Amino acid sequence: MGSVPVTASMLCSMPIFSDLTDQHLGVIAAITAIQPFSEGQELFHEGDARGFLYIVLEGRVALEMHIPNRGRLRILTVEPQEVLGWSSVLEVTSKRTVTACAVCSGKILAIDAAKLHQACEKDPVLGYAVMHHVANVIAGRLLATRLQLLDMFSQPSSEAPHG
Repeated sequence: MGSVPVTASMLCSMPIFSDLTDQHLGVIAAITAIQPFSEGQELFHEGDARGFLYIVLEGRVALEMHIPNRGRLRILTVEPQEVLGWSSVLEVTSKRTVTACAVCSGKILAIDAAKLHQACEKDPVLGYAVMHHVANVIAGRLLATRLQLLDMFSQPSSEAPHG
């Protein structure tokens, strides 16, 4: 299955794009496509070069990390209207930090990250809006990670001395 082009009118109804102008929506639409995915399909793999910022339209996508001696561990499930692949718009990270695997069939918006970065450099107002949203995604993921760590370390170890 191929990708489907996106129009500005398709984007304006999405909460993540609600604060963008019609001109900005047109810029984003020009570098975005709708891509279907199947249950079990890997959208990207940990260690892959970055390339696209994704927004789930339908379905769910699990984000998984490889943990030595444990294998792949699901760290988060991304639902419709949520972003994945945010590291692709940052210069600090050159590779994917997780694997994205479809929990069920669905569709995603795939935004060309290099072109998005160029558009943000050219138009600081667009750049601020995009980075503001990406910063909120990162903050949410850090909070979720913190809660997972607290939960993980709050469980007493079976090797701890009793009494």
